[in-house]
Amino acid sequence: MLELDIEVPRRDFVLAVSFSVAASERFSLFGPSGAGKTTVLEAVAGLLRPDHGSILLAGRVLWRAGRGSRRETEAVPFWERAVALLRQEPGLFPHLSVRENLTYSRRRPDAIDLAGLVELLALDGLLDARPSALSGGQAHRVALARALASDCEVLLLDEPYAGLDAALRRQVTALVRDELSRRQIPSVLVSHDLAEAQAFADRVGIIDEGRLLQIGTPHEVVVRPASRRVAELVGYQGFVDLDGAVVGVHPERVLPGAHPRLGYVLSGRVVRERPAGAGFEVDLDVGGIELTCRLEHGTGPAGATAEVTVVDPPLFLPDGSRVSERPRLFA
Repeated sequence: MLELDIEVPRRDFVLAVSFSVAASERFSLFGPSGAGKTTVLEAVAGLLRPDHGSILLAGRVLWRAGRGSRRETEAVPFWERAVALLRQEPGLFPHLSVRENLTYSRRRPDAIDLAGLVELLALDGLLDARPSALSGGQAHRVALARALASDCEVLLLDEPYAGLDAALRRQVTALVRDELSRRQIPSVLVSHDLAEAQAFADRVGIIDEGRLLQIGTPHEVVVRPASRRVAELVGYQGFVDLDGAVVGVHPERVLPGAHPRLGYVLSGRVVRERPAGAGFEVDLDVGGIELTCRLEHGTGPAGATAEVTVVDPPLFLPDGSRVSERPRLFA
């Protein structure tokens, strides 16, 4: 298990996070750029020192520092932490072959099935090649294999798929999930792409300006956001006032027509309509607030009146906190 409770001063805020990741659990930190996601990974990897707090891995102290007069510090150097950090850039050694890159950081050569990793990530014909001869996707797969081959006790992924196309990203994500489950080690992925965070994780932590706003399942953080700020971060694009409360509208949780038993019915004017995948994206003006809805069918020409139902929406108070007891809005 990985356990963190740290504070790290940043230029604009103090990052203060506390969470744990169980053995074999996949955890994602999702939030906007500059929220402190990479800082968390660098603290675990030993590339920076928190101001105070603790980091434990399988009960072993990687970092611990008290406050004030109790400022005694315990710190394991980064090269002894058994932590693998994979960033956007593969970071392969240019003067080494793929085979030499893969075996460079192995602590116990017999601990990892390197041949199995090579087969898993389709690197068989690349072992004698230098990094300069690899495509971007191949280099990312080599970097991932090297991280897994390092016999690490925790895997940290810092937006590692940014250079991959969508199809390869899905393939590599599935491979990583399977390998981590087999290895039974904790892992943390950071991303500003919600779909990527959800595809990887058992749990997702929503982070903003150095604070964890909510931790939940990949589905829960979207359908039950803990605050209006979380809702904004996970894709809610409209908020409609309703008798002292605010209804959050997510583009993908809207049905065409009036279905009062399923949610809150809105009536608005069609501003524009455009194809989106197999359906349509419709912008509605509801009392001066423009909402985006992704629907299976179009709603009509610009200027037409349309009704839509916001399915089981979250409700917030004017201060942004979530309404704990839902008022009787629905039939």
